[in-house]
Amino acid sequence: MAENEGNEEAGATGRTLATTAASLQLLETLVQNDGATAADLTADLDLAHSTVHTHLNTLSEYGYVVREGNTYHAGGKFCHIGDYVRRRKPEYRIAGEIVADLAQQTKLEADFAVEENGRVISLHNELNFAESSHFLTDGRFFHVHSTASGKAMLAAYSEDKVRRIIERVGLPAETDRTTTDPEELLSELEEIRERGYATNNEEAIDGLWAVAKAVNTPLGGVCGSLNLSGPTYLSTEDMRQSAVETLEEQVERFETRIEEAVHEKYGQIDSTQ
Repeated sequence: MAENEGNEEAGATGRTLATTAASLQLLETLVQNDGATAADLTADLDLAHSTVHTHLNTLSEYGYVVREGNTYHAGGKFCHIGDYVRRRKPEYRIAGEIVADLAQQTKLEADFAVEENGRVISLHNELNFAESSHFLTDGRFFHVHSTASGKAMLAAYSEDKVRRIIERVGLPAETDRTTTDPEELLSELEEIRERGYATNNEEAIDGLWAVAKAVNTPLGGVCGSLNLSGPTYLSTEDMRQSAVETLEEQVERFETRIEEAVHEKYGQIDSTQ
């Protein structure tokens, strides 16, 4: 079974640096709280005041933090990094166009996500409902087992790889509908393989449904997944079926464009090798 070999669980068993972890936690706190003072960070992170200032000074020096009065915010340098991530591969660049077309065509939420280190991250999304603004944003991580995007990609992986991901990140319950048993998840993934697409019925957040399909590369690996979603109170069986059909059409279009881009850059690719 083809897998995304370039995204094996890097660093899953490696050592980590407490100093780096503290800086990253500080940055995440700034984003989650829409800015914070040094005193706020000292309390939230349980670090010495001098240590917090050292982290802030270092991050400011490199452009990752900006100070406005007594409040610190994530710096504009992250825009450059985020743009690089979304454009790093040809398929990522193509994804932005596909997602925009999907959202316009269906009037639903549309996004393209990838699996990184056992979690799902949305690289491109188009929002049509206010309910999703706090949940689905570019760059946010999600659990693989509770999202349609994540399950669509897991279904393309071998059982060994799925079990390694489960061992690393677990199967936490996000709602009372979340699958938390490994064997039950593996059974569901088999159904997804047979059906060709994954669903999420309020498993990640109450009131949200979704359908997703994995996107394959010319060599058979998985580069990500396309996802359509919306609030459950607006959904009907006809709407969901139409979403599946549209998604399948756009994934086929997406994969064709990836193949064309790869062929243009590298020449003919032999997918049997």
